[in-house]
Amino acid sequence: MKKIGLVLAIVFSINMIYTTWIFTSLSTKIENLERKVDAGISAKVTATMYNAVQSQCDKDPYITAGMYKINPKKASEHKWIAVSRNLLKRWKGNFKYGDKVIIKGAGHKNGVYTIVDTMNKRYENRIDFLETAGTKQYKFENVTISLVNS
Repeated sequence: MKKIGLVLAIVFSINMIYTTWIFTSLSTKIENLERKVDAGISAKVTATMYNAVQSQCDKDPYITAGMYKINPKKASEHKWIAVSRNLLKRWKGNFKYGDKVIIKGAGHKNGVYTIVDTMNKRYENRIDFLETAGTKQYKFENVTISLVNS
């Protein structure tokens, strides 16, 4: 019995050390990215979601406006967003396709994303998270999107 207890204690200790190391490593990576944020290039937006389907995109929903190919079964894993036209340089905004951005104020969606798509022209100051079909819909107000300097 003592041997089992000792083994369990060792396994538990190793697990705690590993978990602490992973958490510290991720925290350091996030802090390093946040230092790279260009404070001058950010925007307050409303954030929603979309799926790569014709009814929400166009006749070729698996190719983004930035010419990125979507894997529809793993769309949420891409960490990609579409932005409203007023945010893109092409329409006098501050962002372009391929830019990495940090998103804050979007609850479980906070993090680093790549801009790959454009929203319908009727939207302004908005972003859409690309999600795999079947993901429960959500919406966040007062979200901050900030450019990450390379």
